[in-house]
Parts: sequence; C-alpha cells; structure tokens
Amino acid sequence: MRKSRRNKNALSVAGRVTILIAAILLPLLLTSCGKQGQEGEKKTAQKNEDDFLDKKAKPEERKYLLVAKPFFIAVASRNYAAAYALLSSHARARMSLNQFTPAQQDADFQRNESYPMTNVTAEQFAYLVQYVEAAHGAPRAPKMLNVFSTDPDVLNRRSREQFGAMDSMFAIGAMPDWIPADIRRASLRGQIHTELSPQELANVAQRQGITVEELKKDQDFDPYFNLKVVLVEEAGQLKVGYFEFLPPSMMD
Repeated sequence: MRKSRRNKNALSVAGRVTILIAAILLPLLLTSCGKQGQEGEKKTAQKNEDDFLDKKAKPEERKYLLVAKPFFIAVASRNYAAAYALLSSHARARMSLNQFTPAQQDADFQRNESYPMTNVTAEQFAYLVQYVEAAHGAPRAPKMLNVFSTDPDVLNRRSREQFGAMDSMFAIGAMPDWIPADIRRASLRGQIHTELSPQELANVAQRQGITVEELKKDQDFDPYFNLKVVLVEEAGQLKVGYFEFLPPSMMD
C-alpha cells in the first residue's frame, strides 16, 4: 500500500506539472512552430550525424549521448520499427498514452496511467507515435540532445535538494517505480524538428494573421517536439528504459 500511494503521489505531481507546462506553452506551440520545404531542410541540415549532440557534454556523459543517438535518429527518420528495437524489455513491458500525448487534465492523466498498454509490439508502438505526429507534425531531423542527469537520487525521486522533486520530474517524468532503481543510469532530453502538413501550416498562419508564404519566411518558425529518454542497464548493455514525447517548452 505504501508503494502504491507513493506511485500515485508521483504520478499526481507528474500530471499537475504536465498540465501546468501545457497551459503555459500552448500559445508558444501555436506560434513557435517550424519551417518546412527546402528552406527548412537547409536550415536544419547537419554536417554529420553527431551535430545535434551536446558539444559541451562531459567526457563521462559522451557514452550516454552515443547510446541515445540511434533512438533519436530512428524517430526523426520515422523508422519506428528501428526505434522500437532499441527499447529495453522494461520500456516494452508497459506504455501509457501519456508518454505520447500528455493528458491536460489530472483525472485524464491518472486514467491513462491506470490503463496502460502492456507487452507492446512494434506495430502498437508505431501506432502510438501517430499521436505525436498528429500533435506536432511529422518528424524530419534531430535538433539537439543533451544529458540532463546521471544522479541516482534524481533518477529515483530520492533527492533531498531544494528542487529535487522538480529535477526528478524533468529527468524521469512519470517513469514507473517498478523499474529497478539500480539499473537507471542517465536521463537525456532532446528535440526533433517536424514538418507540418499544408492544412496545419494554413491553420497556424491563420491564427497569426499572416499568409503561409510569410510564415515560411519567418526565421523563428521552426516546429519541433521534445523527447525525454531514461537509459537503463539491461544484461550489461545500455538501452532506452523509458521515454516521453513532450510539447515545446519556454524552458527549452
């Protein structure tokens, strides 16, 4: 019962923080979308596939970036079968709809957590990612990736620091407590550029009171979504043990 109450409290905090962030950032999401077409491709073109990795990462963090990189590239390439293959058994064992499209109401968030999908297949994973595309557009290129935390206390909601609870929220979100504490190694956060459909472009342009052509020329128009991953060590190998797709944030 104690563990159940702790899980519910953690999920409640996760739900409230997610709702707060969504409420604050929805206008930003509508106005800070991204550039598509040839101009967008040139804008986000990378000299090599490591360009989106954090250049200021500490030497000991580099290995985590290299492990998470293929997952980000697979998602950005819309190769969801390849992304699924990089998930650990823990990540495949349980997935909540909140990991793909966070509920904006606490009750909805709790309901999604109470009725997760279990033993998720590659086909089911690809289906769930459609919620991400519907909300943010089709992925087209990795934007950035950095290591957020390797602190075991932060990765397990045990930090006694002043902002420890918030650090854990950003690091692992609603990661279930049943995933063993001693296998959690690092939390990483990154962003992936997306491309809006013609209808989505028209909707954004209309909301801003400009034409689609003017919207495309806006240098600040660059749609993306955030992707959080937690790496775990499974059978001696680092794998993606948990993930969350999240909307753009004013703290990005």
